[in-house]
Amino acid sequence: MRLALSLLPWLLAGCVGSQPPAPLPAPAPQPLRAAESTPPTRAVASEPLAVERPVADPPRAPEPRVFSQPLAARSETRAAVLLYHAFNRGAQPLSVRAKDFDAQLAWLSDHGVEIVSVTELIDFLEGKRALPARVAVISIDDGLISVYTQAWPILKARRVRFSLGIPTGMLEDPKNAPVMTWDQVREMVASGLCEIASHGHMHRRLVNLSGKRQWEELELSRDLITERIGTPPVAYYYPLGAYDPPSADAVKKAGYRAAFRATGAPIAAGSGSHFWLPRVSIFHGESAGVLSHYYGAKFMGQVRYRESHDPGVGSR
Repeated sequence: MRLALSLLPWLLAGCVGSQPPAPLPAPAPQPLRAAESTPPTRAVASEPLAVERPVADPPRAPEPRVFSQPLAARSETRAAVLLYHAFNRGAQPLSVRAKDFDAQLAWLSDHGVEIVSVTELIDFLEGKRALPARVAVISIDDGLISVYTQAWPILKARRVRFSLGIPTGMLEDPKNAPVMTWDQVREMVASGLCEIASHGHMHRRLVNLSGKRQWEELELSRDLITERIGTPPVAYYYPLGAYDPPSADAVKKAGYRAAFRATGAPIAAGSGSHFWLPRVSIFHGESAGVLSHYYGAKFMGQVRYRESHDPGVGSR
């Protein structure tokens, strides 16, 4: 009981999106290819030294993929990164009912919204691939066991790509009973549907964090994911949604390609830094109809394509 209560604050402290928001069945996605060779991991003992590091796995040319929707001009693509935490855990604000989650995935498919991986979104933002006009990324933070028992069967049945934000310290300690095991995470990754992002090590806010604790959240978490999964994470999900410019700079220096906050907004090419990209929180009791708001003209119109800030312009 004491453990469950101790984990409740960081589950409930998650991130708040904006106010509330439709797709054809997607073909079975091609598995996400693992790194061709496992990059050497850095020591996972104690290394508080802040050193700028290259990305552990240099980005390759994206693999071709057939989408269910036609590709759009870069200026027309808009994405929403949907943020989930827990499933079927009562009326907790960040716990979504499994039946609502299933209905939301159905809504996306029925209304022509293409679900892509977080790497595919980052590839698009970096100018390395084109995407359809309306895009979603399914991201799930905190590594709670309800993801495996409640959400994973739905995602597997629908063949939906998704990303898990893993706080590695929580999974490393077997006393953290409400979280998944690494074996369960590896099972989902092996399906080719699941990609792992770092959500820190002990789920600490990066703001005003320095020294060994900052190294743990950025470097140690990355090393552990690489060691346990075999592929380094390309994305960082800010714990508690807390970030500021120094935090974003630290994430970039640690070798990640992008980082995501939790203030709800859509994403367009050239619309802002790749190290404070927004996500949209989905809350308890929200039906599939909430997505009609997020994919409506008013919400998507919050961001504009800026050619002068689009890395894809120079890469063509």
